[in-house]
Amino acid sequence: PLVRKFTQTKVQPTNADRCIGQVAVVTEEIDNIAAKGQVNVNGTVWTARSSDGSVIEKEEKVRVEKIEGVKLIVNKI
Repeated sequence: PLVRKFTQTKVQPTNADRCIGQVAVVTEEIDNIAAKGQVNVNGTVWTARSSDGSVIEKEEKVRVEKIEGVKLIVNKI
C-alpha cells in the first residue's frame, strides 16, 4: 500500500473541459504571431489562439476546439 500511494498519480478533474465544443465571442483580436487574443466562454474570459493561425477579428463567434495549458484553441464558425 505504501508503494502504491507514491506510484499512483491523482488526476484532479476540472470544469474547464466543459468549454470544448462551446461557442465563444472574441473580446480581443486573436493574432498568433503577436501572441494576443481573448474570448468569452460562458461568462469566463480566456486567452485564445486560432487553430489555423489566421487572425480573428473582435466580436466574431468561434468554436473552442481544445485547451492547451491556460489557452483555448479556437476555430472560426
